[in-house]
Amino acid sequence: MTDFQLALLNWYKANARELPWRKADHIDPYAVWMSEVMLQQTTVGVVIPYFLRWMERFPTLESLALASEEEVLVYWQGLGYYSRCRNLLAAVRIVKAQGWPQSVLEWLALPGVGDYTAGAVTSIAQGIPAALVDGNVERVFARLTCNPKINPALKADAWHWAKVNLYEPDPGTWNQALMELGATICTPKNPSCGACPVSRYCQAFQNGTVADYPSPKPAKEWIEVFHQAWVFVNAGKFGLVQAQPGEWWAGMWHSPRGKETELIERFGNLSRERVGIIKHVVTKHKISVEVYRVQSDQLDLRWFAKSELDELAISSPGRKILTLVNSAVQPRLELE
Repeated sequence: MTDFQLALLNWYKANARELPWRKADHIDPYAVWMSEVMLQQTTVGVVIPYFLRWMERFPTLESLALASEEEVLVYWQGLGYYSRCRNLLAAVRIVKAQGWPQSVLEWLALPGVGDYTAGAVTSIAQGIPAALVDGNVERVFARLTCNPKINPALKADAWHWAKVNLYEPDPGTWNQALMELGATICTPKNPSCGACPVSRYCQAFQNGTVADYPSPKPAKEWIEVFHQAWVFVNAGKFGLVQAQPGEWWAGMWHSPRGKETELIERFGNLSRERVGIIKHVVTKHKISVEVYRVQSDQLDLRWFAKSELDELAISSPGRKILTLVNSAVQPRLELE
């Protein structure tokens, strides 16, 4: 064990946060897997209530494998990136049928499982020596080494570093220590360098250049998208459609949406009342949705009472649209 490894591991053992997927008496591979998928693109504080609700409904891999996709999407809604959820369900069903993967390569063969998830579950839950790199580890590496690169070159270097520096006798604790350091000490802004257990090994700290790493990424090139949503109402019910495979939020329910000409072509030039506008972001798309209330009893829609909506798989923007029509109060920007 190197002095660097010893310093970080001792700090982690004394300062690790208590998280619902970290158990002192045992490690549950299923819980670790679920938490790692949920934590992609999301913070721990946001994930915890979703994780607890999820584990209450789907406490075991078997219970999740037997659930319908629509019910699983209901419990996932709010976490975004719904393809992750569909891939997760497909992977869980494979594991139920074939047994738990026993190597990184076997994990990588599952739908939606990438290098990070494979490394996390194998090392943390199965004790298999495997490195991992997430955003936290990448940032720690960039500052420790003053690496000036940006993705994907930075990520490639971080993976090489993580493999070389892996503490193989206890890979799960080591990987969690690296991620914990990035999440709580070596944060993107205002890092707590004075409390860092490995600051003496950090080139950026020694040079006084911590704020320069990781190097800034080029500004994202946004794609602006504008469309309408027609919220059909009749006799206290809402008329919805289900998104098809290949569409955003596939399998989830929403009010008909698209360009005005497309909606008129499908439903006719119906009388409609403009209610307001919502905005949300999907990957590199900035989407503005102009919302209209339409009083109609279209037969090719599925009709749901307001009391039934909570049990439906509806995306966050979709719920914002329905709330807007109900309250006529414009919501704030929703990041999806």
